[in-house]
Amino acid sequence: MAGGPEIATAALLVREDGTVLLVQHHESHLEFGGRWSLPMHVVGDEEVAEDALERLLREVLHVEPGPYEFAETLYLSGESGGRYIVNVFTCVEWGGEPRYTGRSFADGAWARPGAAGAIDLDPDVRAWLFDAFSEDAAAQAEPEDQSAIVSQLTDARGEMLAAFDSIPSQWHDNALDGSWSPMDVLAQAAAVEAYTLDEAQRLLVPGHTWRDFNDDQWKADYRVRPPETTAEIRARLDEARANTRAWLDQATPEQLATFGNHLERGVVTVGNRLEDIARREREHVARLRRMREAAQITDGALPLGAVPSDDQDDDGASTGA
Repeated sequence: MAGGPEIATAALLVREDGTVLLVQHHESHLEFGGRWSLPMHVVGDEEVAEDALERLLREVLHVEPGPYEFAETLYLSGESGGRYIVNVFTCVEWGGEPRYTGRSFADGAWARPGAAGAIDLDPDVRAWLFDAFSEDAAAQAEPEDQSAIVSQLTDARGEMLAAFDSIPSQWHDNALDGSWSPMDVLAQAAAVEAYTLDEAQRLLVPGHTWRDFNDDQWKADYRVRPPETTAEIRARLDEARANTRAWLDQATPEQLATFGNHLERGVVTVGNRLEDIARREREHVARLRRMREAAQITDGALPLGAVPSDDQDDDGASTGA
């Protein structure tokens, strides 16, 4: 399969006896021929993940959808090299008995997760089902909560500021990594956090599709803003974090688990989008460390854009007695 990975939706239908519906793909299927998996369907160009799920349930499995919730994202590889990002939804209280035609699947069975040894189940699906349904996983599973997210945010912010402070202050406003200066890094981190919190709150509205932060647009807007001091940028950074913490303090586990659509991943949750703030800041740590190395290499030279003092000639040599 050429190009990037396909986005797909899978239905995890769980009966009261704890068994789940597994299906076998036809031998002629280029990617999963003869293998078993959860029932799944590729998300169409004009669909969101929930649309594809309901189409799978109604048109392929011939059941009426009931309540469902996002469970996990699996990354599957087909026999011919195709890659799939599969968003799994747990389905309960559907209407009717699942059935399918020979055009859809070669076979189907209700099986206990992790106990279908005779079935050639896709290995990634098998591993996830075993983990998701094992007694240990069930005992340890906890809903997303504020403390875990706050811990990640706190650690990443500390690492980023430590990396920034390790760069001599005379280099803070100088391009040390391409066109980026250390102050640019902090400025973007503040903008990303403010944007992410706002967009994460929009996910609480059903059907919202996540819009990624536009780095190019930010650069264009930032370059025409009046210059800011390091103190002003750090104040914006602190304000963005204070707003995130204030929202997290009152957020419920259900809100953090609320899911919405993503053009590349198919499904994302409010919680993992807020965790992404920490991931971005850790990427900035690597960039700031490269900047520190660049400053050390040029240690003793004038910062970029500096003007020689009156007692130096154009080559930097002293003209004094």
